Amino acid sequence: MNGMPYVLEHPQTARPLIMGRHGMVSSGHHLASLAGIKVLQDGGNAVDAALATSFTLTVVRPHTCGPGGDLFVLAFMKKSGSVEALNASGPAPQKATIEFFKEKGLTEIPNAGPLSIAVPGAVDGWIELHRRYGTMDLAKLAADAIGYAREGFALTRSLAASIAELAPSFPMIEQSFRRPLDDLTPGRVLVQKDLAQTLEQIAKKGRDSFYQGELAARMCNAVQKEGGIVSEEDLQGRYAEWLEPVTSTYRGFTLFEQPPVSQGFIVLEILNIIEDYALDRPGVVDQADIVHVMVEAKKLAFEDRINYLDDPRFGDPKISLLLSKDYANNRRRLIPDTASSQDRAAASLGGDTTYLCTADRDGNVVSIIQSIFAPFGSRFVAGGTGLIMNNRLCGFGLEPRNVNALDPGKRPAHTLNSYMVLRNGEFFAVGGTPGADDQPQTNVQVLHNLLDRHLAPQAAIEAPRWSHLPGTPPRSNVPEELRLEEGFPPELLKKLVAKGHKVNIVNRWAFGSAAVIVKDPASGTLMAGADPRREGYAIGW
Repeated sequence: MNGMPYVLEHPQTARPLIMGRHGMVSSGHHLASLAGIKVLQDGGNAVDAALATSFTLTVVRPHTCGPGGDLFVLAFMKKSGSVEALNASGPAPQKATIEFFKEKGLTEIPNAGPLSIAVPGAVDGWIELHRRYGTMDLAKLAADAIGYAREGFALTRSLAASIAELAPSFPMIEQSFRRPLDDLTPGRVLVQKDLAQTLEQIAKKGRDSFYQGELAARMCNAVQKEGGIVSEEDLQGRYAEWLEPVTSTYRGFTLFEQPPVSQGFIVLEILNIIEDYALDRPGVVDQADIVHVMVEAKKLAFEDRINYLDDPRFGDPKISLLLSKDYANNRRRLIPDTASSQDRAAASLGGDTTYLCTADRDGNVVSIIQSIFAPFGSRFVAGGTGLIMNNRLCGFGLEPRNVNALDPGKRPAHTLNSYMVLRNGEFFAVGGTPGADDQPQTNVQVLHNLLDRHLAPQAAIEAPRWSHLPGTPPRSNVPEELRLEEGFPPELLKKLVAKGHKVNIVNRWAFGSAAVIVKDPASGTLMAGADPRREGYAIGW
């Protein structure tokens, strides 16, 4: 930025830019954002609001997240002036060994069913975040979520579609979600009384009510009855761990991301690689060249994910190396003038997640990304609890020589990541998105729009996106392609094809569902955006 003032640009957008002076919430559902705003108006801080929002998302987006899953947090607390990361992802059960699965004749861990379930870490994350920084009673923060579960809420289009797709093949989804509804028309009321009771127990009695006692026994008995291996002994650990975020700089900004086992480092690695290009000077670099450089940098960073991303307690992800500017300089030299091919960065099996961010009047900011991995996770609902269990165990490989190989007590590599941006030590932006392997690609593009193009958050979110899909031999015949949403100029498409990219034009609103909060450096006003690609909503006051 060379000392120049940072001025936001405000082009016309499909949705209005949400602005406020006192507090802001952006999340994957309007009822969740409303729950967070109510807490802020009642005097809670950004952590309280994030927890209320997170609880509500587990009810209104049960196909994406819940107590049976995991979550990651970034928190900027104004008093300390630092960014902290909370990893609340659960490990593999003690019986989950490579030998166990190979003795069953399996070459891969199933991506659904009881054998796909890892120990859930989300509840431990909620309780630990509240213990450290919450100011309001947990039962109050969960009240809206419990009410929506017990009394029902209006079915959304995406939830209806997910139920319709999976219920015919998975009896537990049919019984828990399809049968209680007259039909799957959006607007029908979905009630989840078992989940309401479980959330109420967690809110009143804390983590031990989930990881010990009657609820833990019912959960594990249900899993084991169907052939799963998560036991009550597996639930006795502590899974929420405060860590130093990974960090880097970009054009005068300091960026923070989730540390491993999150893939967040590749967002920073991509930015390090592209920083040397004049992407912040319109007219100097052609837009097709910008997309080309970003796509090639993405390919290099994803190769590093395959080679290095592992649980730091079991391996060395080499983060210091991968995020050094010297390493970025060396990787940048590998970017060709024409498209390179990539056929070994197999896409993640996960696909459904939800994201939220909150900011309060005192300058505190919180980011939470939470997931049960695939839509409806393992498609296993623990009897009588309303708990949809994750399928995170299938994120491991069964080749012991590779990174991210299965080991008891080990956390699998996660696609979940979000970012925090400071400028001169002050909060500037926070954001994230669901979308599995589209997460880092979307995050990089939104950050480019915010930091290079100076777009206000709603415009930064609505700009058309690309997504690179690597080929996946030998397991499948999925070809490599560069998918672009409608909205890019025709001349850009021609130039990308001329560079050798296998371009496929897709729906205008295809990739990710970003939520962003920015603090305007000139006025201090909080500004938020939410993605029209899904059902996200930002609310401020």
